[in-house]
Amino acid sequence: MSELERTFLVDAPPSRPLSLLLLEDSVLDAQLISARFEEAGLDVRLVRVDNQAGFTRALEGCPFDLILSDYNVPGFDGLAALSAARSACPDTPFVFVSGALGEERAIELLKRGATDYVLKDRLDRLVPCVSRALREAEGELRRKRAEEALRKSEERYSLAIRATFDTIWDWDLETDFLHWNDTLQQVFGYTPEQLGSHPDRWAERVHPEEREQVVQGLRGAIGSSVEHWMAEYRFLCADGVWRHVLDRGYIVRESDGRPVRMVGAMQDISERKRTEEERQRLLQEAHRRAEFEQQLMGIVSHDLRNPLSAILMAGTLLLRHQDTQPWQARTASRIVSSAERAHRMIRDLLDFTQARLGGGIPVSPAPLDLHELAAQVVEEARTAHPGRELLLFRTGDAQGRWDADRIAQVLSNILGNALRHGLEGTPVRVETEGTEAQVLMRVHNQGEPIPPDLLPHLFEPLTRGGTRPGHSDRSIGLGLYIVRQIVLAHGGSVEVHSTADEGTLFTVRLPRLADARPASTDEERST
Repeated sequence: MSELERTFLVDAPPSRPLSLLLLEDSVLDAQLISARFEEAGLDVRLVRVDNQAGFTRALEGCPFDLILSDYNVPGFDGLAALSAARSACPDTPFVFVSGALGEERAIELLKRGATDYVLKDRLDRLVPCVSRALREAEGELRRKRAEEALRKSEERYSLAIRATFDTIWDWDLETDFLHWNDTLQQVFGYTPEQLGSHPDRWAERVHPEEREQVVQGLRGAIGSSVEHWMAEYRFLCADGVWRHVLDRGYIVRESDGRPVRMVGAMQDISERKRTEEERQRLLQEAHRRAEFEQQLMGIVSHDLRNPLSAILMAGTLLLRHQDTQPWQARTASRIVSSAERAHRMIRDLLDFTQARLGGGIPVSPAPLDLHELAAQVVEEARTAHPGRELLLFRTGDAQGRWDADRIAQVLSNILGNALRHGLEGTPVRVETEGTEAQVLMRVHNQGEPIPPDLLPHLFEPLTRGGTRPGHSDRSIGLGLYIVRQIVLAHGGSVEVHSTADEGTLFTVRLPRLADARPASTDEERST
C-alpha cells in the first residue's frame, strides 16, 4: 500500500486530512460528493469553487492532494479546467465527476492527462477511484524520485572523479615497479604493502574469466603507439568480494616512442553497474508493457469489434424478420445475447486498458444464481460446438451476489480452453457446487496436460498453455490473466491441476459476498 493510501484510505486515524479541490457549481452535488468520503470514514478537507477565477486562484501553490472537477461548469468547460490544472499542478491527480460522459469524450480526457472519471449516478465508485488515483500518483512520485536518485548518483560519480578518490597507480615500465596510493585500502581493502609492487600481484586478483584478455590488452597497448588504455573487469578485494572495476591508464613515452612509464586510476563501478542493470530492467519492463497495451488495443478495436458488430447486426435482423421460424428465433436470440455480452466485455476491457491495468477490473455484484448462469454458458457452448459432449452437474445452493457478465466471462473462457485443448471424443465436465460460505465452479477435460514449467505462470498476461498439433489458436494469452483478475475482484481464487492421468481441472472459488444460505443436498445433472 502506498504512502498516500496509508495516510488517507485505511481505518487507522490519518496523520492529516486529505486535501481536495472540487470544481462544482451545484451545491447539492458537492454535498453528495462530500458525503461519500464521510461514509467511507475519511478525514477530508474539501475546498469547493464554482467558476474559473476561483479555480485558478485555488491552484496557486498546488496545495491539494487531488482535484475533482465537473465537466460542465457555466463559463468554464472541463477541458479548460484540466489544462489549467496540468499547467499549474502537473503532479496532482485530476478526476472528472460529471453527469454524463460519452466513451469517446472520456478517452480523449484520459489522453489529455485526466487520471480517471466518475459518473455522478455512480458515486459508489468515487472512493475506489480516488484510491487508485492516489496510488498512481504515488507510483509516479516514486519514479521521479528514482530518476532524481539516479541523477544524483551520476553527479556523485562525476564529483568523485574530480576529487580523485580513485585508486591511483604509477608503473615504472623500466624497473617493473608498481606504486599504489593510499586510497587502495579505502576502496579495495589492501594496503600498498599487501598488494605489493609487482604487476603480477595485481594480475592475480583479476577475475580468471577476464584475466587473459585484460593482461593481453594492457601489454598490447604498451607495445603499440597508443597513449591510453582502458578496461573493465572484476577485481578481488581483501574481503573476498569481486568488485567491478573501471581501470584507465596513460602511457608515457620517450621521443622515440619507447614506453617508460604508465599512470592510471582504478575506480570501483559496482554501484553504477547495479544501477545500470536496474534501469535496463525497468526500461525492458516498460517496453513490454507498452507492447502489451498496444497489441491489446489493436485486437479489441479492430479484430474483435468489427466482426462482433456484424454478428450482432445479423442476429438482430433475423429476430425482426417476419417469416422466422420459432427454432430460428431461438437460435438468433442466443446469438444476440452472446454477442451483446461479448460487446460489453470488450467495452470494459477498453476501459481497463485505458486505466493502464493498474487498479484491478471493476465489478458490479448483484443477486445471481450460478447454477442458472452455468446452464446458460454451457448451452451457448453446445450451440457453438455441436460435435462435443458437455456434462453439467449442479449441487447445493448457488445463490449469492456476483457480477453476472464477469462470472460468465470467467466460465466461458475456461470452458472455451477445455473445448479447444481437450481430447476430441471425450466429454468436458462443468460443475457448480454451493457450500455454506462459497460457490465452486469446476471445469474438467481430458487431453495433453499443461507443461509443469508453465503452470506457475499460466495466469500471467501473454501466457498460453500450448496448442494441439494441427490446431489453430490466435489467442494472445490474455484470457486466463483476466479470469484471475475477475475472480480476485470478487474476493475469490482460481487454481489449476493438470496431469496426463487425471486431465486438466480448473477450480474457481467465489465467496457469496451477501445473502449466503446453507447448501442443499439436491443434485441436478444435465447432459
